[in-house]
Amino acid sequence: MKFAIQQDELQKALDVIANVVPAKTTLPILTCVLMEAKGGRLILSATNLDISITTSTDKVEIKDEGRVAIPAMKFVPFVRSLRPGQVTIAQKGQQIRLDGGKARLTENTMNVEEYPKLKQLEEKNGLELAAGALIDMINETSYAVSRDETRPALMGILWEIRADKLTLVATDAHRLARSERAMAWDVPGDRNVIVDTAGLRQLPRIVAAMDDEEAPTVTMFMAENQLSFRAGGTVLHTRLLEGPFPDYTAVIPKDNDKDVTVDKAEFIQAIRRVAITADRITSQIKLGIEKGRMELSARGTEGSQSEDEVAVGYDGPALEIGFNFSYLQDILKNLRADTVALSLRDAQSAALIRPLGDEGQDTGVLCLLMPLRLAGD
Repeated sequence: MKFAIQQDELQKALDVIANVVPAKTTLPILTCVLMEAKGGRLILSATNLDISITTSTDKVEIKDEGRVAIPAMKFVPFVRSLRPGQVTIAQKGQQIRLDGGKARLTENTMNVEEYPKLKQLEEKNGLELAAGALIDMINETSYAVSRDETRPALMGILWEIRADKLTLVATDAHRLARSERAMAWDVPGDRNVIVDTAGLRQLPRIVAAMDDEEAPTVTMFMAENQLSFRAGGTVLHTRLLEGPFPDYTAVIPKDNDKDVTVDKAEFIQAIRRVAITADRITSQIKLGIEKGRMELSARGTEGSQSEDEVAVGYDGPALEIGFNFSYLQDILKNLRADTVALSLRDAQSAALIRPLGDEGQDTGVLCLLMPLRLAGD
C-alpha cells in the first residue's frame, strides 16, 4: 500500500475515529486503526466491538492499493504533530513508513486479517434528522445516564420513535432528563430502543468533521441490535442495550403547583459560590424561596457556611428545599436557555426544571431532580 494525502485531511479523518480505539483491551488488534486504500478512496475504521466508526475521503492520491492495521497509540499523535503539507504513507512487509516534510515515522503493523469484521450498514428505512437538533437532544439527556453497571439499561438513553416525534430519556434514579422534538418522517412503526450512550457521544465529533454544510443532516438506520448513523462520508454503528427501561412517566409529578422562574446564569454563579462550603458527602445546598427572591445556603461539617441570593419570579408561599448541587449544576449547564422554570410542590417531592424559550414557551426539554432531606425534616 502506498498513498499521498494532505496532513490536515488525514488528521481530520483520524480525529473522527480515534476516540473509539480502546486504551485497554484483551484483544490487541483493537488498539489499531484499520486503513484501506482502494477505489480512489482512503477508508479509515476503528472499533471496540460495541461501537465502530468508518470514515473515508477521496482527497488522496493512491499509488498502490492495500489494507493495513496500524497501532493508534503512536501513529495518531504523530500525524497530529506534523506540520501542514503532504504526507506519504507506504507499507513494506510488516512495517509502515510515514513521511511528512522532514519528519518520519516507522511503525510495526499487526496482522490485518485478525481485525474484526466490521458491521455493515443496513440501508433500509433510513430516517433523516437535522444534525444540530439531534446533537442538542443527546447533550440535553446524556449527562443523566447512570454509571451503575448492575443496571445496564440505565447506562443508555431511551429513544421513543414515533411518526410525529422523537423523545430521548435518561435517568440514574436521582435525576431524569427528557428531550422531545416534533418530527415529520416516515417511521415504519412505533419503536422504543435503549442506545449505548458512549456511541451517541461520538456524533458531535462526526458532524463537526462534515464538509461545510449550512444545515447538515444525519440519516439513522435501525437494525435488530444496533443503531447506525450516516453523516457525510462517515458511518457510526452503536449497540442497543437490553431493557426494560423503567416507566419514567410514573415518576414525573403532575401536581407541582409552585412555579419559580430564574435567570440561569445568575443561578449557576450563585450555586458555584455557595457550593464551596457544602458538605463533601451530601453535596447539599438549601434553597429558600419566597416572593421575588431565592436564598441559597450551604453548611460544611467543619463549621463553614455560605449564603447568596438571586431574584426570582415567584409569588407563592415560602418554601425550603435541598438539592445535590452537582446534579443541579449538571442540569442547568445543559439547558440551552437564558431563563429556567422550577416547578415545586414541597421539600420532599421531586422538582421539575425546564428551559424557557425567548417568549417563555416550552422547549420540549424536561428535567426531574429528587430533593435531599433537610436537617430537621
